[in-house]
Amino acid sequence: MGEMPSMPNLANDTISTTTEKTSTAIRVDSSGSKVRDSIASQLIAAARDQYPVQIWREHEWGADSVYGFVVDVSPRWVAVQCLADSVYFDGYQLLRVEDVIDVVDDRENGFIERGIASLGRPEVDFHLPDVANTAEVLRAATDHSELVGIDMEKRDQFFVGVVTTLGERKFDMHLIGADGAWLHDPGRWWYGDVTRVMFGDRYTHQLKRFGESRPGT
Repeated sequence: MGEMPSMPNLANDTISTTTEKTSTAIRVDSSGSKVRDSIASQLIAAARDQYPVQIWREHEWGADSVYGFVVDVSPRWVAVQCLADSVYFDGYQLLRVEDVIDVVDDRENGFIERGIASLGRPEVDFHLPDVANTAEVLRAATDHSELVGIDMEKRDQFFVGVVTTLGERKFDMHLIGADGAWLHDPGRWWYGDVTRVMFGDRYTHQLKRFGESRPGT
């Protein structure tokens, strides 16, 4: 890999209040900042009231939209319990709040409502850590699922593997390929390049189930 860009400030997030409804914790930034207030309010409302949303992200670098239920919000990250093919739950995705450009309320979609009523919804078993900077988000994802997918969309890179080391500015990750084979050695990347984290989904589950055993384990 070539020389990495300089890192943004990764000071810890400040979280002031916690509101609970069912299993969903809502954390609100105490800074009073008006920046992106509308987006943050929409994400918090979706988490509080638990209706499906389509989350649109920064389009200049081709970020995918994400569909599902917002289950947790922090000043920097939002956790989504994802729906694939509209009605099938497919793990979690963690998105940077700064990349979100629109949140579309889909609660009136009767097809989704009937599908979920018939198929059921898995219990929410993941929440963002209290200190939701990128390092702690990766730690929480790894605590939930051994294999995680990491998107660095501005660099057009996507990896799946095991996070092995969380440093001050960079993290190490041992990668597994789409063929289920492990690379020989872990690689190292900047936290600031991470735009999305995925885990508990069908793709990483199948790599875990049918891929080779990780060397040294």
